[in-house]
Amino acid sequence: MNKKTKMKPATSLVHAGRNKSYANGAVNIPPYRSSTVLFDTLEEYQEVKHYEATSQDAVSSSFRYGRLGSPNSFALEEAYSELTGAYRSVATNSGMSAINIAVSAFLEQGSHALVTQGAYEPAAELFTKHLGPFGVKTQFISPLIGREISDLIVPETKLVYLEAPSSHTFEIPDIDILVESIRDKSEELGTEIVITFDNTWAGPLYFKSLEHDIDIEILSATKYVVGHSDAMLGLVACTEKTYQSVKNSSKNQGISAEPDACYLGLRGLRTMAIRMQSQFESANEVANWLEKQELVTEVLYPPLNSSSSHDNWKKYFTGGGSLMSIILDKKYTDSQLAVMLDNMELFAMGYSYGGFESLITPCKVQKERVSGLDQLQNTIIRLYIGLEDISDLINDLESGFNRLKKI
Repeated sequence: MNKKTKMKPATSLVHAGRNKSYANGAVNIPPYRSSTVLFDTLEEYQEVKHYEATSQDAVSSSFRYGRLGSPNSFALEEAYSELTGAYRSVATNSGMSAINIAVSAFLEQGSHALVTQGAYEPAAELFTKHLGPFGVKTQFISPLIGREISDLIVPETKLVYLEAPSSHTFEIPDIDILVESIRDKSEELGTEIVITFDNTWAGPLYFKSLEHDIDIEILSATKYVVGHSDAMLGLVACTEKTYQSVKNSSKNQGISAEPDACYLGLRGLRTMAIRMQSQFESANEVANWLEKQELVTEVLYPPLNSSSSHDNWKKYFTGGGSLMSIILDKKYTDSQLAVMLDNMELFAMGYSYGGFESLITPCKVQKERVSGLDQLQNTIIRLYIGLEDISDLINDLESGFNRLKKI
């Protein structure tokens, strides 16, 4: 695409990352399944040796060795950078590996990291169970923390890890105030703090994290980018200041995205806008219906007017994902829940989300989590709204609640 032409996001999704030199006339760039890439001259070969020796990225967008990238990963990274406004992006083989390369690039023995208690639980475990033994100190913070974060920042603080809305409980902080407080304290201490943000729920269509002075956006592209529950993929969008460190982190750990997964990511990207918009509209209908149900104490979905995070959602987001949680009226045993969940016709039980199919799962709040929600002792169910007809989904949920009532 002509970089001088400013496109709307829906148009960028269709046209970004379609380099003609990679595609050879195909609408979708075919998967380049190759580890070894052959060179015509010694000069070309020596360029890749220079790259390995210096870790400079000047030639990393050329197809040189399978682990360093393929035309498919270059195209996906280019497209995602255009969507997010990033300097450059890095594609990885899962959302978890995207988190890993983004945070480990800036942490070392003795480093201090602040991590939201609302983070995806495996991300929290990366800090405590993997980076902890290497001497990284992690402190968990409230998902609604504001200016008081300044009191927790010390000279050793190198990174702040944020996710909004929170996993399972869907809180959203006042993001600009939070980032401003981090920057002010960092300046006072004369240190540099990298702010990372997991933007999987809303994605670059509904929240532009890098426009809010955030350094790195992390996305589980397994979800809405792939969109069909058939590939694992991660993306890290970086500023010019952070890109090389993240790229080196990926290279040094041997983390890369397979060409077939990138092919599926690019394919999914083309329809992501229309899928997410349709699912967001359906999710709002389901959420409003759920609020009226006898067995539902609270619906945790920021776009709802009743949500405690609605004001912050409205302030920063232009839409959102179709993932939400509901708090039931009491604590149900597994055998009681099975009466409801085992007999759902449309809602399936399974990890992840972002595909065309609706999902329903019980969920637990991670051990590090602290929340003001009194009902957290009650059963929490996570719902993902897919592309099915809304009336069919509501009928399926209604039947499930009726089964639960009879217990």
